[in-house]
This record gives sequence, structure tokens and C-alpha cells, in this order.
Amino acid sequence: MNITRVFTLFKRELLDIFRDKKTFVMMILVPLLLYPLLIIGMVVLMNAMVKSEEEKTYYVAFAEGNDEVEDELTHLFDTEEEEIGYTVRAVKSTDPEQDLLTEQIDAYVSYDAVSDRYKLNYLSAKDKSNTAARALKNAYDIYRDRLREENITEAGFDVDALMNPIRYESVDQSSKEESIGSSFGSILPFFIITSILLGALYPAIDVTAGERERGTLETVLTLPVTNVELITSKFLAVSVIACISALLNVLSMGGAVLFLVSSSMELMQDLNLTIRFSSFLPGIAVTLLVMMVFSLFVTALCMCTCIFAKSFKEANNYVTPVMLVVMILSYVTMVPDVDLTRETALIPVVNVALMVETLFKFEYDFALFGLVLFTNIAYSALAVLILAKLYNSEQVLFGDGFEGIHLFDRRSEMNEKQMPGTGDLVLVGCAVLLLNLYLGGFVSARFGIVPGSICEQLLILLIPVLYAWYMKADMKRLFSLKLPKPKAVLGGVIFYIGSYIAGLLAGGIASRVFTESAQNLKAIEEQLSGISLPVLFLIMAVFPAVAEEVLFRGFFLGTLKEKHKGIVAVVVTAVIFAAFHMSFVRF
Repeated sequence: MNITRVFTLFKRELLDIFRDKKTFVMMILVPLLLYPLLIIGMVVLMNAMVKSEEEKTYYVAFAEGNDEVEDELTHLFDTEEEEIGYTVRAVKSTDPEQDLLTEQIDAYVSYDAVSDRYKLNYLSAKDKSNTAARALKNAYDIYRDRLREENITEAGFDVDALMNPIRYESVDQSSKEESIGSSFGSILPFFIITSILLGALYPAIDVTAGERERGTLETVLTLPVTNVELITSKFLAVSVIACISALLNVLSMGGAVLFLVSSSMELMQDLNLTIRFSSFLPGIAVTLLVMMVFSLFVTALCMCTCIFAKSFKEANNYVTPVMLVVMILSYVTMVPDVDLTRETALIPVVNVALMVETLFKFEYDFALFGLVLFTNIAYSALAVLILAKLYNSEQVLFGDGFEGIHLFDRRSEMNEKQMPGTGDLVLVGCAVLLLNLYLGGFVSARFGIVPGSICEQLLILLIPVLYAWYMKADMKRLFSLKLPKPKAVLGGVIFYIGSYIAGLLAGGIASRVFTESAQNLKAIEEQLSGISLPVLFLIMAVFPAVAEEVLFRGFFLGTLKEKHKGIVAVVVTAVIFAAFHMSFVRF
């Protein structure tokens, strides 16, 4: 790869991106203007709403038979307004229930003689009535506490000794910086990941689908450069834009937060809170490094998706599911008891979110941090190689992309003996995965592991077969329905023996590294231990040997072989097959 040519192409891609007004708006104006307005505006709005709620007067009534309580609470309304938290006024009402429905009053109190209980009646669908009920509850709590103390005193007991027979206090051993860092660490990864994603989205669309739509792709492909050099330049340009956008987003949000903090400094001084902001500098510095590395992965992910689109609009449709998945995964920091481990450090997006959270908790495990950085770089490099291969495929660059999904065509208008496309492969894969998760999981939970396994294998078998039948696919060619040659059988047996031994060694190493995954696998084995041998043989050997071969070595491999070289098709199919089992040890 010629570095000079890559740098020249890199400058060209940057110029093209900055000429696009949409990219400039999304990268500069949105983070610099929108986020501060949103953050500060929300805080100001919430403060205004709370203040407005406190300044309002809430009207309550008492049903007949509550004279004593009415007098006491009316006195509390007048004298304990600050402790109650709201301005409440008692009014007379001959029909409080009707007055509540017509909003003449906000709440009323009634007494149930059977249960000897006062009832606070309000309308949950009305904000003012909700607040009035909350104010009434506060007033009743104050009245109840006073009555309790008076009764204890009249009985001749010490109120404090009786009400507090054991004393305790909570002592937070975490520093103020650790507490604040923990709070920020749970929400900051979402903003960082989202900002990088949004920063990479439009440039990735522009250098792939945008170039096809403008008709300049053919010209670029005639340049005396290799596909790896071309893709690397596009990849680096989009990564730089994504990183700059993320930095602007973080600085913009950080500025808004600092403004809010500085506006409340007097309150912090009154509460004797001193925070050493310098303690966050190491975490911020490493977070910036993580952002740069993660922008490589996000760029690769967006470009791999957008390359199949023929237009800017179509690319937007393709990246929407990607955006949703990435945003959902970034919520992992808000899930309790999910920490950065050797297993989670290998999961894209999740590892970055957990690493940022760990940094702001002042927990520095540099071995795991290195694994997260290496994983993202490795995934990015793999994606660049895949992109370079895709740029070799005229069917990908100048074909129908994902639009060629045959499910949306009438069967009567389809050609005989045709082969599925990339869109068909993605659709079938998603359908099998989702139906297995929902329908297969439901059957397993309701009827047991044996019916659940049979249901899952039937779905794996029937979905690709029915889809291939509907689109009038060449069944023999797609599913490789032919007798193998004797040499192929012998080679397969020899390869099986070697790969089985290698698999045992790899599984043994993986079970030590991914202990939790190994424990889950052991739990599944324990569930199968009570099943009879013939049934176990069917659900563990016979059914998977037929169903999974039809889907993976049939539909998937048969489709990929039409568009890519044999080794690429085999490796991609193997990775999808391994990932389908959702276990690091089984992978």
C-alpha cells in the first residue's frame, strides 16, 4: 500500500465531505448549538415547572364527619406551608365528588367507617390533582407524627427512646469525585457513542452511496490505486470527521454541564461540597483515546452497511437498524451488575461503554483497556478488508443492493432457477434469529427443552427451504444437493479429526478465559442429563445435522458463493454459524 497515494486520496475525501452542507450542519451546528440548548433548556424548563407547581394554590375539601381532622389539617395548611411544600387551602363543598370531577376542587378527604381509614380522593389524570394529593399526604404525615408523639408522651414514655430504639447513620466511604464519576459514567457513554455514530453516519453515506448517486464512483475506480488504498482513504476521512464531531459534541455538552455547575457553586459552598475536578483528567484523557479508536469501528460499520445502497435516501434506511442496535447496546451502563470483563471486552460497543464507565469510577484495569482497544482496532481492520473485497464486486457496486429482496416480488413474475441475493440472506438470517428467540424461547419455557429444541430446529430448516421455494430458487445449486466424490469424503474425515482435536484445545482455552460462558454451557448440559439417549441423539445430532446444514452450509454458503470467492464465502458462513450459537466457548 502506497502511503503517499492514500494521503492524497484522504485529502480529496475530506474536501468532498466538507463541501457537503448536510455534513457540515450535522457535524458543527448540531453539537455546538443544539445540545447546549437542549441541556440548559431542559434544566431551566424543569426549574420553571417546579417553581410554578410550588407557587400554585391547591384547593381541597373535606366530606362530612371529618370536623376534627379538618380543623387540624386546615391549621397545618396555614402554619406549615413550607414543610408541606405547597400552598393548600381548605374549601367547603356540599358534593366534593362532583366538584372534583368538574375540577372545582383538586382533591377531597373522606372517611370510611368500616376500615377506619381516611381516603385521599384525587384524579391521577390531572397534574394539579396529583400534586394536591401529594400535598395532602405530606400534611397527613405531619399530623400523624404529632399525634404519635403526643400519645407516647401521655403514656409516660420517652418519645426518642421509643421511636428510635436503635440508632444508625449511613457513612459514604466513596469520595465526592467517585460518586459524581459513577453518576456521569452511567450516562456519558451513551452520549459519546451516539455522537460518534451521528458524526460518522452522513460522511459514510456520502463516500459510498453518495458517490454512486452522483455518478463519480466509476471515475474513482479508474484511478491508478488499489482497492485497499481507496477504501483506507475513505475510511480514515470518515473516521476523522466522526472523531471531530464526537469531540465537538463532548465539548459542547461539557460546556453546558460546566455552566450549570458554575451556576450552582454557591449552593455547593453552602453544603460544604468541594470537588477536585483535576482527578477526572486521567479518565478524560483515556476516554479521548477510546473515542478515536471507537470512531474507526463505527466508521467501518457504517460504510459496510452503506456500500449496498444506491442512493442517499436508501442508505438512510439501511443505517437506521444499525443506529438503533448501537444505541441500545450503549445503554448497557444503565443495567445493574454488568461490568467490564474479559468476555464483555470483546463485545463491540458494549466494551467501549463499560470502559468509559470504569474510567469515571476511577478503576484502572489496563489489561482490559488494552483488550478493548485491540478488539476495536481488529474489528475495524477486518471491516476495511471486507470493504476492499466488496469494491471488487461489480454486483455490489453496480447491482441492486438490498433492494433485490425477492420476498417483495410476486411469485408468478419470478424467473425459474434463480439464486438469492444479499438482501435475501440478511432477511432469512434475521427471520430465523428472531423467531428462534421469541417462538423457540416461548416453547422452551412453556413445554420444556426438548419441544423447544425441536421447534428451533424446525424453524431453522423450514424458513430457508420455504423462502427458496417461494423465489423459485435452483434448489440443487443453492443447497449443493449432489453426491460428494470419494476423495472429498476422505478429505472431510481427515479434516474432521484434526479440526475436532483443535476444537477441543480451543474450547479448553476458551472455557478458562470465558468462565461465565463455560458455566452457561455446563448448565445446558445438566438440563440435558435427564433426557433419554434416543431423544438426546435426535435433538443434539440428527436434527441439527439436517436443519443447520440446510440454513448455513446450504442457503448462506450457496448464496455467498455466487458473489464471492470460495474461501471468503466459507469463512463468512463459518463466522455467522459460530455466532448464531451465542457462546464464546462454542464459537
